[in-house]
Amino acid sequence: KRQAKNTGQSFKIAAEAATEFARQGLTVEETLRRTSDALTLTRFTSLSAADSVDVLTAAVNSFSDAGVTTADILNKLVAVDTKFAVSAADLANGLSRAGSIAKEVGVSLDELNGIVTSVQQSTARGGSVIGNAFKTIFTNIRSENTIKALQEIGIYSTEASGKLKPVVPILQELAEKLNNLSETKKIEVLE
Repeated sequence: KRQAKNTGQSFKIAAEAATEFARQGLTVEETLRRTSDALTLTRFTSLSAADSVDVLTAAVNSFSDAGVTTADILNKLVAVDTKFAVSAADLANGLSRAGSIAKEVGVSLDELNGIVTSVQQSTARGGSVIGNAFKTIFTNIRSENTIKALQEIGIYSTEASGKLKPVVPILQELAEKLNNLSETKKIEVLE
C-alpha cells in the first residue's frame, strides 16, 4: 500500500508490479524497493507498470556485475530526461532492447545511455527502434565478415593477445576513418 501511495499509483497497479518482482525470487525488501522504482518510472513516463518492471529487470540483469540497482537506472533515466531532448521512456526502451548484448561487447550502462540519447536527439527515432538497431550493430560488429572489412581499412577488432576490443573504441575509430574514404568505400564499409 505504501508504494502505491508514495508513487501516486493505484494499489492494483502496485500489487501487479510487486507480483512480477516477487516471481523473480527477490526478497520482500528488494521486491518493495524495485516496486517503488518501477512505479516511479511509470509515473514519470508513458510506460505501464508491467513495462517498467520489464525495463528495470532487463537493465539490472544486463549490468548486474556492475552492481547496478533499479534505483541507479531510474536516476540515470530521469537525469538524462531532464537535461536532453529524449524521454525516459525512450531511454528505457533502448536500454532494455540493447542492454544484454551491449554488456557482452564491452559497452557500459552509461555509454549505452549516452549512445541512445545522442541517436534519439539526432534522429527523433523511438527508443525501441534505436535499441534494436544497436542490438544488430553490436551483434554484427563481432561477425567474421565485419572484422575482415574493418581490417581492410586498418581497424583491428582484437588486441595483440587475441582478445576482442570493446565496441565503442572500434566505432569511434570507424567514424574517424570514414571521413577519409571515398563515397563508394564508405557505403561498402557501412554495409
